[in-house]
Amino acid sequence: MLLDELAELVGRLKERIEKHEDVLSKNETATRYALIDPLLTALGWDLQDPGQVRMEYDTGKGRVDYAMFARGGGDTGSPELVVEAKNLGKPTSDGIDQSITYCVGRGIPYFVVTNGRDWAAYETHRPVPVTEKRIVDFSLMDPAQTSVMKMLWLWPDNFETESPIMPVVPDRPASQPTATSMPQPPAAEPPSNVARSDRSISLDEFNPISRTRPPDALLFPDGTEKKIDKWWFEIQTLIVRWLIDTGSLTATNCPVESPGGRYLVNTSPVNRNGNDFRSFKKIDNLFMDSWGGASFHVEMAKKILQSQNIDLSEVRFVMNA
Repeated sequence: MLLDELAELVGRLKERIEKHEDVLSKNETATRYALIDPLLTALGWDLQDPGQVRMEYDTGKGRVDYAMFARGGGDTGSPELVVEAKNLGKPTSDGIDQSITYCVGRGIPYFVVTNGRDWAAYETHRPVPVTEKRIVDFSLMDPAQTSVMKMLWLWPDNFETESPIMPVVPDRPASQPTATSMPQPPAAEPPSNVARSDRSISLDEFNPISRTRPPDALLFPDGTEKKIDKWWFEIQTLIVRWLIDTGSLTATNCPVESPGGRYLVNTSPVNRNGNDFRSFKKIDNLFMDSWGGASFHVEMAKKILQSQNIDLSEVRFVMNA
């Protein structure tokens, strides 16, 4: 579970800060490797993929340490946000005005600065003084629940639209963050071509709306209906589960891959190029790549079904009431 993994990581990073504070306070590169890179990676950013993250990115008015392309536009588009790294000994407030100015000049909507321990995010185009542009801040020294919930703002899927959802931090501390504390997007409205009396739509006709909840359930050709809880990756999970249960998908017809060559289901959580899946779900003896946004999960669900010769028109979404 993402929240559990983040909470465990925060604990390890705190220990690292306490043990190596002297070294990290003098060296930005060491701070990046020891504190910043692990956190960004745990949140789902692939630092080795130039389509998603560019290091030492030239904005035209200076370079930034990380340019983040949540929609995979690293080759052609503008980053959704940039991250400036400082060594552990420097305050995050240094040089904020200049940094935000060059973000504004390049049309970059969000700027994040961190010394590995303290993190602050700014909405660069907000028409207010710089100090009021700050929208999220947290420290690894905060209670784990607070820091974990706030850092979810940096989750790549949160930048699929131009209005990332702000994290919801519970008022009362709890022993450990739970999935119910995650930012909850609004429920999806049925597309205009869905009859209100039916409130279902075939998979081949469905177009997902980012930053909304998925439909309520999947209805399979054999009449099996599976509830979707709240996350888009569950669509793939339920489809793989159904294909396994019906004997359609086995280890012998794996890997199942996307048109681009990315493995969607395999007998091990490893891709064609030898890299591990960024995030995966184990379903019986198979592994499903669960990393991606709403549109990706729906499209790849279609590819998985088509790989097993399942007619997409016979698989339906039951829409939210």
